[in-house]
Amino acid sequence: MTVTGRKILLSAVALGMVAAAPPAGAVVFAVSPQPGQRTVALGSPASVSVAWRVERQFSAGGVPAGDTVSSAAGAFHAGSATGPLLGTVPRLLSQTRPVSGALTVFTFREAVTVPARVIHRAHRLGFSQVVYVRTFDDGFGAATGTVTLPVTGSGGAAFSVARVALSFADGSVLQVVEPGAPLAVQARLTVTGSGLLRAVWEVADPASTAGRPVYRVVRTVRRHLTGTGVQALPGPPLPTGARGGYRVRLRITQPRPGFEPPELAYFVSGGRGGALRSLPLVRPAPGVTLGPETRFAWRAVPGAAAYRLDLLDATRQGARPVTGVVVPGERSEAVLSAATRGHLVPGRRYRWRVRAIDGQGRMVAESEIRELRVP
Repeated sequence: MTVTGRKILLSAVALGMVAAAPPAGAVVFAVSPQPGQRTVALGSPASVSVAWRVERQFSAGGVPAGDTVSSAAGAFHAGSATGPLLGTVPRLLSQTRPVSGALTVFTFREAVTVPARVIHRAHRLGFSQVVYVRTFDDGFGAATGTVTLPVTGSGGAAFSVARVALSFADGSVLQVVEPGAPLAVQARLTVTGSGLLRAVWEVADPASTAGRPVYRVVRTVRRHLTGTGVQALPGPPLPTGARGGYRVRLRITQPRPGFEPPELAYFVSGGRGGALRSLPLVRPAPGVTLGPETRFAWRAVPGAAAYRLDLLDATRQGARPVTGVVVPGERSEAVLSAATRGHLVPGRRYRWRVRAIDGQGRMVAESEIRELRVP
């Protein structure tokens, strides 16, 4: 090759115009993400949906190509793919396909959440961008792809939803209600940038929640959100006609988030499930004075989907609960929040009990009743 030819080749390589040819028998040799760039905002988490196009070439007479292509984890770096490591995404992406001709193309879709701390650390180190890196390998060859994430102010960031927090209207995350009782749900979305939100509220009824939930749409959302920060989104009235366990979720379709839809559970009381089992209480002892740190605890009941801790006025027999809390079946203790304690009158005596609810909303176990005093 002439000196001039070598100079031209070196210049082309420097400009990224020459792609390295795969060695004989090599397999994975090219990774192309879409999009290749997405802006993120300083001070806010971001959600990015990436489609990784992975090309694998098989050369006849070379090393046999494997059938599985995978990437063990992704990584955030400051400035470039070789810059300081900012964090990792320990999520395996893997596909198995038979060899088909000289070239096989794999497509991996991934929704990535970029934590605010990652963006902040890159900025603090003096870098203007974060780079998300993934290496794909099949055991015989590997290639790396990158997504560039320029850091900008909140006004210039791409529209994304980084977090969704669901709760019922009273702020709780689990409810047990009577048949036909009104029940509403709400969401708080952590948003970056501005844009059109498309989503659906979905509910799974008792007919399916005992196994794999089957969701149906109860409300469609099409709403323009403006400005970075936390946005409130009211939900629909929830069905409470049939007894049993329900699940409700908000599924966002635009912009696609980097996480699975969060969901809440609620139960419509189904009466008693046969003879009630005993639910032993652990603490507090009878007659205790209630305080902010008072911890209520009981023995777990097999098959319980939820527990309801009720507080009743000790001066009235057969009264409905004054207040209380509902906790998931995997927990067997609770501390009353300030809002819950606010329903209690200072200087008055109350009784408390715990009831276990199964997946069909039936009460299956009940504790003794103990007294406590509110100072």
